[in-house]
Amino acid sequence: MSEHQFALGVIGSGHIAGIIVRRLINSGYLAGNRIVMTESRNLKAHPLPVTTTADAGEVLRNARIVILSVTPQKFADVAASLRPGASPDPIYLSVMAGVETRRIAESLGGDGIRVVRAMPNLPFSLGRGVTGLVRGQHATADDVEEARHLFNAGGVTVVLEDENLMDAVTAVAGSGPAYFYYFVEMMMEGGVAAGLKPADAQVLAAHACVGAGAMLLEQDASPRELREAVTSPGGTTQAAMDKLSDSKVAEHVRDAVLAAFERGRQLGRMAGQP
Repeated sequence: MSEHQFALGVIGSGHIAGIIVRRLINSGYLAGNRIVMTESRNLKAHPLPVTTTADAGEVLRNARIVILSVTPQKFADVAASLRPGASPDPIYLSVMAGVETRRIAESLGGDGIRVVRAMPNLPFSLGRGVTGLVRGQHATADDVEEARHLFNAGGVTVVLEDENLMDAVTAVAGSGPAYFYYFVEMMMEGGVAAGLKPADAQVLAAHACVGAGAMLLEQDASPRELREAVTSPGGTTQAAMDKLSDSKVAEHVRDAVLAAFERGRQLGRMAGQP
C-alpha cells in the first residue's frame, strides 16, 4: 500500500461525484475501500461502499487524488475551510463547471497546488462518457495522464491545451445528453401523435438515435454526409428536414449550446473569478 491511506478522496458528494465513484468501483478501476468521501445527504440517500467522513481535512491528508465536486456557488466557502489543510501533495481534480484552475489553486493556498480540471458527462456511468481535461499551472504531464487514465474508466477523454475552451466542453458534452434526451422526447411525441404507443415510440426513437450515433463514431463520415445519405430528394426524410429548417431548429440548437456556454462563464464569476 502507498503512503496514502486512500487512492481517491472526494469532497462534495453531489450527483456527478456519485456517478464517477460508482463507475470506478463497478469497472474494477478502484475498490471501494480505497475511496473516501465527505458525508452528505445525497450519499446517505444513495450509499456507496466507500469510507465516509465528516472531516474534509481527513480527505486532504489521506488521499493521493482529491476530486473537488461542490457547486461553483459554494466553492469560495468550501475552499476557505480546506485551505489550512491543503498542500501540494495530492492531485486536485475539479469537476466544477466554470471555476478556473488558477482560482482553485489560489483558493487552496497557491504555490505548488496541482489542479487538473475535468468535465465528464452523464454517460460516464455506463462507460460511454466523454470527459474534457485541462491542467493547471502547477500540474505535471504525469498528473494529466493519471487523470486521463481515471476518467477513461468511464469512456474517453479529450485533453485541451487552452482552459478557455472548457466552458465550451461543458456546453457541448457536459450538457449535451440533455439535448439528446429532449430531442428523443420530441420524436416520441411525434410518433404518438402519428398513432404509436408511447413505449413503442420510445424504443424506436431511442434506438434510431443511438444507432445513428454509433455510425457517426464508427464510419469515416461527417454528420452532414450521413444525413445527406439518408435524405432522398422528395422523400419522407426530406419532408422532415424541410420542416426543421423552416422552424430554424439548427439556429435554436446552436443558440442553446451558446446559452450553456455563457452560463458556465457566469458560474465561474459567481465562484469569485474576475
